[in-house]
Amino acid sequence: MARYLAVVPVRFTHEPAEDVLNDFNDALAAYDPRGTRGRIVTRRTDAGDLTFSIIVEAADDREAKRVAGETATSALLETGHRSDTATVRGDAIEVIPG
Repeated sequence: MARYLAVVPVRFTHEPAEDVLNDFNDALAAYDPRGTRGRIVTRRTDAGDLTFSIIVEAADDREAKRVAGETATSALLETGHRSDTATVRGDAIEVIPG
């Protein structure tokens, strides 16, 4: 298994409040690439998605994208989101072997 840095775009149907982002961030804290468990929102894409950088372990790039998507989706569900309020953009996940 290799480690990958995954940049996961999430599309929220409404601009998320700070506490919503904090809850989501906390749910992903164990995957923080810096090991600091701090804010992991990295940027807003041209499409308006928020991206989150996380570390995942996988056998190859394809599996890393799948694991990253599942991890982010689980964090969304854990924080009370449904598919009609926030969606992981699995087709746009980027992974970098690390």
